[in-house]
Amino acid sequence: MSGTSIRIVVKSRRRLVRDGICAYMAGWPVFTVVGQTSSIAALPELCVLRRPDAALVETSELNVPTVRDLRRVHTAAPATEITVAYADAALEALEAAAEAGITALVPSSRGLGAVLHAVVESAHPAGRQRPNGAALTDYDMRVMTLMCSGHNGPEMAELLHVSRRTVENHKRRLYSKLAVGNSCQAVSRATALGLVDSVEAWGSPRPSDSGGPPLFVVHGSPGPTVDQVQRALQEAGVPFLRGTPASPTRQPQAHGSRHEHTIVVLVDPTSDDWLALAALKARTVVVWSADPDLPTTVDMLIRGACAVLHGDDVPAHLAAVLSVVDHGYVAVDAAHIKGVAGWMATRLHAGQSAIPELTAREADVLRLIANGCTIRQTATALGITAKTVENTQSRLYRKLGARNRAGALVVAYQLGLVEQHASSSRAPV
Repeated sequence: MSGTSIRIVVKSRRRLVRDGICAYMAGWPVFTVVGQTSSIAALPELCVLRRPDAALVETSELNVPTVRDLRRVHTAAPATEITVAYADAALEALEAAAEAGITALVPSSRGLGAVLHAVVESAHPAGRQRPNGAALTDYDMRVMTLMCSGHNGPEMAELLHVSRRTVENHKRRLYSKLAVGNSCQAVSRATALGLVDSVEAWGSPRPSDSGGPPLFVVHGSPGPTVDQVQRALQEAGVPFLRGTPASPTRQPQAHGSRHEHTIVVLVDPTSDDWLALAALKARTVVVWSADPDLPTTVDMLIRGACAVLHGDDVPAHLAAVLSVVDHGYVAVDAAHIKGVAGWMATRLHAGQSAIPELTAREADVLRLIANGCTIRQTATALGITAKTVENTQSRLYRKLGARNRAGALVVAYQLGLVEQHASSSRAPV
C-alpha cells in the first residue's frame, strides 16, 4: 500500500459486529475507519461525505433488494470499492452483484481475516478522488468533533485558534453539507452516520505504531497534588507540559519535537475536564488526592480512564504507570477493581443494566432533541411547558454525563438510546 492507509466505512445492522470490526481495524495502520452506519440507506450519503477508498458491508443475507441498494452506493460514489461479507446468498443476487458495482463477495464463514484481505486487495488509495465541495474535509471533521464533544462557539474558537465568526462560517458550511438546519441536527446526523468515533470514545487508542514518543500533559487545579505529580515527573526525567483548565493540550510542543500521541494526567478531574478531553485521542491517567468512591471509579472507567492512582502513590508509581499506559495497558488498584467487579456482579444478578434508564418523558425529549427541535418546539410537540422541557433536559444531562444537547446526543447514540435515522422507508439490511 506504499505506506498509505485505506480509508474505509463499515455497514452492519448488528452493532456489536460493527463496533468489533471497527475496533479491530483501528489497531492496524493499513486501515483508517472514517465512518460507520447500521443502515444501508445511509451508506450512499456516508460515502459521498467521507470519500472512502472502500466500503465493507456485513449482512446476514445477500438478496436482490440488497444488491439494488448497493447499486445506489456505487452510483453515488463510483470510486469506492464495495466488499460484502454475507452469511447466506441467493443465486440471483450473486449473479446481479457484478453489475451493481460490488468489488468482492466473501462468505462470513471464511472469517474476518479473509474479508479484510479482500478489502486490501481491491482498494487503491492513490487513485481516489480528492474531496469536492460535498465531501467533509479534515478541518470540517475537527469542527464536527468539537461540536459533538459539547463545545460551544467561543470554546471552539479558542481551541481552533480562530475567530468566533470563522467558527460560525464553518458550522454553516457543515450544515449545508449534512443537509441540516442547526447544531443539534448536525450532531445527530454525524453520529448516526458514524462520523464520530464511538469506539474510541469509550476507551483509549492503541499505542502508536510509529514509535514516536508520547506528549505528557498534566492537567488540574493548582494545589499540592498537582505539585506532587510535577515533581515526580521531573525526578523521573519525564518531559511534560502543564495544561490549562480551558484546554489541557493547547500548549506548544517543546523544542519542536514530534509527538505521535498524548497522555494526559488528570488531577481530581471535574465533568468539564472530561468534556475538554472528549475531542482528543488521548489516553488518560487519573490521580486523586483522596480515594474515590465506587460510583466515581466506575464513572472514570466508563469515560475511558486507563489508570487510577492515589496521590500518595504518585512519587513511587506514577512513572511506571505512565509506561504501562503508554504500552496500551490499564493500571487500576486491585481494591478498586474488586469493587467494580462486585458492583457489576450485583447489577447483573439483579437484572439491571449499566445503561441509564429513561422515563417516557425523557425519551420523548431526547428523540425531539435528535430531530433538532428547540425547547419551544419540543414543548409544543409534547403539550408541556418550556420549563418542563428544561427540567427534563437537565435530568437527561445528569443521567448521560453531559452538559448540553450535543454531548447528550453523542452519548445517547453510543448507548443505543436513540435510533439511527434511515433515509429510506425500506427496512434496513
